[in-house]
Amino acid sequence: MQYTILVVNLGGTSTKVAVYENDQSLISETMSHPTDEIIRPLHDQIDFRLDAITGFLGRNDIDPESIDIVSARGGLLKPIEGGTYDINDKMTDDLGSYRYGRHASNLSGIIAARFREKYGCRAVITDPVVVDELTDAVRLTGLSGIERKSVFHALNQKAVARKYAASIGKRYADVNVIVSHMGGGITVGAHEKGRVIDVNDGLSGEGPMSPTRTGSLPNGSLARYITENRLDYDSIYEILTKEGGFISLAGTQDALELEKRAVSGDAATEKIFRALAAQLAKEIGSRSAILKGQVDQIIFTGGMAHSTYLIDLVRPYISFIAPVSVYPGEEEMQALAEGAYRVLTGREEMKTYM
Repeated sequence: MQYTILVVNLGGTSTKVAVYENDQSLISETMSHPTDEIIRPLHDQIDFRLDAITGFLGRNDIDPESIDIVSARGGLLKPIEGGTYDINDKMTDDLGSYRYGRHASNLSGIIAARFREKYGCRAVITDPVVVDELTDAVRLTGLSGIERKSVFHALNQKAVARKYAASIGKRYADVNVIVSHMGGGITVGAHEKGRVIDVNDGLSGEGPMSPTRTGSLPNGSLARYITENRLDYDSIYEILTKEGGFISLAGTQDALELEKRAVSGDAATEKIFRALAAQLAKEIGSRSAILKGQVDQIIFTGGMAHSTYLIDLVRPYISFIAPVSVYPGEEEMQALAEGAYRVLTGREEMKTYM
């Protein structure tokens, strides 16, 4: 049977939209929005973003009523296990009230629900960033009242893990892999038989440093830095997540430019990449321990996975653990389409957000 799937993925400045027949892309577009539109409060952006999506369909002679299902990027919700979820009233209430955080991705699910109401199709999300499958042993810390959180590139991590499993004729639920998504933030997940049982909180800058995040820091030095600079929560969080990493050390978040400097022999930039490689290796090594050494593959993905220079720096540290595969870039739109398609074809059971 043939299904028509509309995929919507809203970011801070753009709306990505695509139409799929089953799991094959027919047409896609990234629509950038004027500054005067994206500076509006998020709730006030719903109408023009929805109009942009229906306009895309109109320009491409696609009848909105031919859409069988809308698959939307998941926003900031309460922690849930991975999978594809029906967009219900509870979910849209949590997204619209920003109960668990404020981000443009929250609008994806709300707009999908609006589209469903108007055109009578189904609406789902798949593997949002709040997927939480951590074990209790990983979650507990040494300070009462603070637990580790699972906020990571769940959609792309799980998508490339599924792709690897399929490449060797297995299901995602049959393999153990370590996936390192390397973008503006870096997250390294231990995938055990289809569940991410350990991963760093990339949103808050935990783990390796990245183009914009500091990575994990020595506790004592961080505490002293906060007190000496008289920083409140918002100020230090801004530093940890938006002013750290490459920006702090080299004055730019442009990884490609910094790689060019390092390859050309710039000692300071080379030092940064070697430090990042060591931090990635340590993170991967800790995930292999959580998997008790039973690792089928180590996978690199995300924008910086295009950097053979960086991956070659990491390889000597990790080659003893497992073979390495590289899936550069992101496959969010494809992953969203595939999540919806698995539900439509009965290969995966739709889950309920509660």
